[in-house]
Amino acid sequence: MNRTAARIICAIAVLASASCHAADLETTRVYEAQRVEQRPVIDGRLDDPCWQRALKADSFVRIMRGPAEVQQTLFQVAWDDANLYLAVTCLEPNPDAIKAEMRAHDVSAVMADDAVEVFLHPRLDEPAYYQLAANSLGTRYDGRAFDSSWNADWQAAATVGPDAWYLECAISFASLGVYGAPGAIWGLNVNRDRQAGGETEWSGWSDTVSGFHVPERFGRLVFAGTVAGVNRSLIMERAVQALDDLRAFMEADRPLDLEGWARVTGELEAAAAAMDEVSWLIRFAELLAQD
Repeated sequence: MNRTAARIICAIAVLASASCHAADLETTRVYEAQRVEQRPVIDGRLDDPCWQRALKADSFVRIMRGPAEVQQTLFQVAWDDANLYLAVTCLEPNPDAIKAEMRAHDVSAVMADDAVEVFLHPRLDEPAYYQLAANSLGTRYDGRAFDSSWNADWQAAATVGPDAWYLECAISFASLGVYGAPGAIWGLNVNRDRQAGGETEWSGWSDTVSGFHVPERFGRLVFAGTVAGVNRSLIMERAVQALDDLRAFMEADRPLDLEGWARVTGELEAAAAAMDEVSWLIRFAELLAQD
């Protein structure tokens, strides 16, 4: 690995460490949300300009129930002065089998349908976190942890397509008592309850292992400015994985494995190249924003 790549890798490691607000990056996922000037229309169509630009988070994992390979889910986040916005795409090969029975709001049974659950932990140094859920009809449920008497000021709309169903949300910062600001870091997780496969399938963006209500294992939502994303959070994850592989390789009590060394250095080189490319994209976007 050349010196330039080595310096980039070091920069990635420092950036990743700072971005996770002292959280353990080996288990913490990060999403960087862009601030938008034009709010999306909450109609479940996901055709707004902000969703064309926002990074898509994916790689959901099984949590407790369902097959080892889960149907994948993608989500995007944006924000402005008033609201936090989410767009969720639930890939579904059996849309006719989607369970959508609950039509009454604020009833926890909505999560027995095909549904999405969003968890927000605005103040990481305090225990309070919030749960918001909605099914493919746009029926909503909300609570503060397990307290269903708490109600948020939020909107949700959903649509069903031939190979996925879509959910779009706007959540008022005022109802959470905390507002977004550049540089702020919240706990975040997005989970999916799937019934269309014939058995209950639970999955999530951040692996909370023993259930959904595990705030110490939530991912991190980073509030950025109008120039955000550009895959930087994914680059951080990739860099951390490469560095972990390097650490494991160096600590292993075994003879030098040239094939293993080539694999690890290849991962480091790829992470360095990706970070270099992203830095140019960010600079270009900033120049465009100045016009």
